[in-house]
Amino acid sequence: MENNRFDLIASVWDVAPQHLERTRGIAALMRRRLDMSGRVALEVGAGTGLLSFALADTLKTVVATDPSQGMIDVLHDKIRQSGCGNIQAIRCGDDLAGVVGPFDLAMMQMALHHVPDVDGFLHRAFGKLHPGGVLAIADLDTEDGSFHGPDVTDVHHGFDRADLASRLRKAGFEVLSIETAHTMVREVAGSTRWYPIFLALARCPGDLEALT
Repeated sequence: MENNRFDLIASVWDVAPQHLERTRGIAALMRRRLDMSGRVALEVGAGTGLLSFALADTLKTVVATDPSQGMIDVLHDKIRQSGCGNIQAIRCGDDLAGVVGPFDLAMMQMALHHVPDVDGFLHRAFGKLHPGGVLAIADLDTEDGSFHGPDVTDVHHGFDRADLASRLRKAGFEVLSIETAHTMVREVAGSTRWYPIFLALARCPGDLEALT
């Protein structure tokens, strides 16, 4: 059901100013915190590839995945029209089926709250990274469900930062930092609401030349 919803909005995703502003904030903080030059990256739940495109000038290659065929179709069109040769689009879900690693960096922008089994995904992401590789997750702080509204029931209502850090450690990661990357502002039931978005950085133990 959720994939169908994203199929329907894929063609207009990139015209929403809030999506572009959010990506700029997340990408800017990633650039400040990580040395991504020449790295091989995976973006999970990439949608139309906003984050992949925002960092493509720095990264060597990016494999961008999404379960929505509509999103992947738009991403393929963007790759073709831009002539960007270092982004590859693959349709797959959070099971990462068909994704061949290992990668130096795995990243997600507003995708983890759509993953039913968060702990299982974190273990799978760990297995796709080189020793020393980094997982970068940008997502919502815990909220009351108003971000998506009552009609969307198949999502997590954000994440508690301390709890997410604990989950990352249980999956084998070393937590590097969790800090606010951006704040989205929405009108909800006639009121202005602020929704902070964190960037969590976690590293696989190992000897890869540090991204941080």
